Amino acid sequence: MTTPPVMSIEDLEARAAAGDPFSRADAERVLACPDLVQVGVLGEAARRKRHGDRITYGRVCVLTSEPWPASPGRAGEVRLSLAPGSTDDARARVRSARALAGAVPLTGFSMADLLELAGHDHLALVEVARALAADGLESVSELPLDRLGDTENVVEVVRAAVRGGLGVWRATVDRAAPAERLALIERARDVQQQTSALRAFAPLPRQDPREEPSTGYDDVRTIAVARLVCPSIPSIQADWQLYGPKLAQVALAYGADDLDAVSAVDDEAAGRRRMPAEDVERQIRAAFATPAARNGRFEPAS
Repeated sequence: MTTPPVMSIEDLEARAAAGDPFSRADAERVLACPDLVQVGVLGEAARRKRHGDRITYGRVCVLTSEPWPASPGRAGEVRLSLAPGSTDDARARVRSARALAGAVPLTGFSMADLLELAGHDHLALVEVARALAADGLESVSELPLDRLGDTENVVEVVRAAVRGGLGVWRATVDRAAPAERLALIERARDVQQQTSALRAFAPLPRQDPREEPSTGYDDVRTIAVARLVCPSIPSIQADWQLYGPKLAQVALAYGADDLDAVSAVDDEAAGRRRMPAEDVERQIRAAFATPAARNGRFEPAS
């Protein structure tokens, strides 16, 4: 029996197809592999093991600075995306957003910002979460794994929010160089193993460090490794609005199974083919998958 070449990862295909979690050593091999076709084979095999050919997408009405829109459009999620100045400010914004959202799931804020409002005190964070949940917030929008300290602290923060009645459904990365990504992927895995709170993980940083910008190769390898290392996290996300349709579609071939932040507004003037849902579904079908709309709770859209 011949030994695979040093840079080959073909010997990992059976484990990916079985949905077995990859170790750090396995992940490092995937990240170092120059053959992106092999990387894609692993990521897609792990995705298909978990989801078959189904790819979900979420239409989001993002609320930043006021004035806010008169309605959430066709959103399956209303998301407060801003840093509150105080707990009272956060509560007022949640109450206002809840009135706008109606029956649509409402998420909001970065966990890092809420932790700061609580003075980095976990017990105080429980009370902040309890107040926001009472006002109508269902989950925080982002759990930025690179802004909350070590894994132990992230776990305690998640537990505090859940104890206060808030979901923590979506782990994110704010800013991380390519060399830092594997550690954050492992942190996502460990947080999920200890809390079972996460429904999705968006492993691509929302900001690229100027001193060490990533390449498209880095990004698709990151998606694949996130899927391979974190089988216990239901969905691996790519942000449709942040990264654009082209990278989002490519991400599906490397293990992503959910497209986030699809616009909730239909521009009739652009024609039916260019409407957000039509556009994203066309891209998903082009990746040989079946599109399925979801809401902010990661439930099938009604």
